[in-house]
Order: sequence, then structure tokens, then C-alpha cells
Amino acid sequence: MTQFIYLHGFASSPGSKKATEFKKRFESSSISLSVPDLEEGDFQRLSLSKQIKIINDRMDQFPGERFGLIGSSMGGYLAALVAQLREEVAGIYLMAPGFNFIKRWRERVQGHLKGLNDIPDLIPVYHYRYNKDMLLSTDIFRDAEKWDRLALDRLLPTRIVHGIHDDTVGISESREFAAAHPHCRFEELDSDHQLLSHIDWIVEDALKFFRNERML
Repeated sequence: MTQFIYLHGFASSPGSKKATEFKKRFESSSISLSVPDLEEGDFQRLSLSKQIKIINDRMDQFPGERFGLIGSSMGGYLAALVAQLREEVAGIYLMAPGFNFIKRWRERVQGHLKGLNDIPDLIPVYHYRYNKDMLLSTDIFRDAEKWDRLALDRLLPTRIVHGIHDDTVGISESREFAAAHPHCRFEELDSDHQLLSHIDWIVEDALKFFRNERML
């Protein structure tokens, strides 16, 4: 049996529009979909390591089973990291995955600063769950450096969809990943980072992907 887990994006929540739509459509097909809160109420001290622990803890609740991971933005990057570490992951479906997280945020936050130690301890980040700026510890960037060194070279079924108008995570990130991973099936969509304009198509595409991989 395959367990499916949806991983929401950065500064988002299990109640996001995409997560809600995925859960509704999967469950209407009698497919269980788990959507863990990757912040656990503590956005300020968010890190990749803490989120990966939450994912691992959820997977450990189903010993001996395999997993399909669905990730949006940072959740897509997390899905790729976890899939690299855990052989139980049999396939991943990624929406505008946030590869190269540390490089992108270093450029955004540091500007002309020379090192990670020069940035403030806390920075304001707009959070979609709360509809306002929330403080985030910049320890997240130091933690992310160690994950940036993990090679994403495991051969497993991978599907990526990405909007050509994405100004949050440039589509070049997914293009480069797909070019370097021949097993990855990549689709460019006429949409933005949220991909909500294509959400119906995306959910059906995800179900088709997992069916084709005999995970459903």
C-alpha cells in the first residue's frame, strides 16, 4: 500500500488552496492524503532540518509501506531531499519546487553582504496563513547550507510542473533539474508560482502520474 503525503510551501499551511484541493480530490477517490503542518506553530524557528524531521516522523507511523510525496515550492524541495534519504519513497510529484533555496534567499536577503553572519538574526517575511509579515530566524539559511550539499541523484519516478510566469522560483530551476535527471518528466504551464489557474489539471495529472507508476 502507498501512503501519500502533501508538503506545503514556505510561509504557507496545510490549509492552503492547493493542499485543500489535493486532499479533497484524493479523498473523493478513496485515497488517503496526509497534510502535516511543517511549521508546527513556530514559523520564527523554521528550518529545513525541523521540517524534514516532521516528515520523517509522519513516515515512521507507517512502517513497511511505501510513499508518494507531493510538494509545493519549498515542499517540493523537501520532498526531493527526503526521497534522497529514504528508499520507501517510490515517487515524487513537485509543483514549482524550490531547488537552490539557499542561493535564492542569500541573494534576496543579503544583497551586497559578504557572509551569512552579516545578516540580522530576524527578518520579516509575509506569511500567507496569517496574511501579515512574520519574523523568521535567519538560522534557517545556515541550516540550509548543509542540505544544499546533499546530491539529489537518486533515480526514482519524478514529475515536475512549473509555471512559466513564476517570479518566486524561476522556471529555470526546474528546467535545469529536469535536464540533469532524464528520469524526470517535466511540464511547463502558462501560470505563475501559485499554479492555481491550473489546479484541476494538476491534481488529475498527479493522480495519473501515480497510477502510471502503479502506486495507486
